[in-house]
Amino acid sequence: MPVSMEIILELPKNEKIHQAMGSILQGALMEIIGSTTAKKLHAEGLRPYSQCVYFDENKNLPIWRVNVLNDWACEKVLAPLMQQRQIFLRHKNYRVNLVECKIISEKSYKDLARQFMSNDAPISKGVKVNFITTASFRRNGRNVILPEIYLIIQSLLNRWNSFSNLFVVEGENLPQVLTNFFIVKEYNFYSQLFLLEHQKIDGFCGRMNANFEGDNTTNRLLGMLLEYANYTGVGIKTALGMGAVQTKLKFNHLSYT
Repeated sequence: MPVSMEIILELPKNEKIHQAMGSILQGALMEIIGSTTAKKLHAEGLRPYSQCVYFDENKNLPIWRVNVLNDWACEKVLAPLMQQRQIFLRHKNYRVNLVECKIISEKSYKDLARQFMSNDAPISKGVKVNFITTASFRRNGRNVILPEIYLIIQSLLNRWNSFSNLFVVEGENLPQVLTNFFIVKEYNFYSQLFLLEHQKIDGFCGRMNANFEGDNTTNRLLGMLLEYANYTGVGIKTALGMGAVQTKLKFNHLSYT
């Protein structure tokens, strides 16, 4: 079951949050879950969780968002974290208080499929996507620093097919077919670096507004995947804090939800 949790952080005086701290918090998370679980996660290609850290301007608070994509990760990653009240960041050599841990969203794969794919479900017509942290992709050994729709959709399909316990989404040239009907209407993107301890990763950040212009089945599938994106993130290194997104779907010409 995909689950999203937000944690309000309290840092030491004069310390500020920044997105690159995602990799530092990842290190603290691995200590919390223990070496056996950490080794299993490191051995996997796609990891069944994502996380990011950012400053929420509306709440005026530093937020750590941790998402899990299946029941195993919920038990092994989320449950131990929810028991913590404080974590130690070795790279920073200070402790951070976890003021509040709150589940903000949880939906089974069955719920997601029913919400978007059932015959009586409203048909999604478009989406607003806000990239909270730097996103990037890898192709032919190089970083792709543009928000290519094909790569975004391919990323979401790979995660759904890896972790869904319901059904596999497949079809001939499906990523390209879905891309053809994902029509960007507005965008505001800029290049941005994501800083790791010994590495600078080129990427992008920003937002876009798109319409879905396929048939009912295509639009339903796009809606399901873009809702799923809130849990998975997109692109590379989502476990280290990259590629976090917030999406709002449009079901008619007036409203997003």
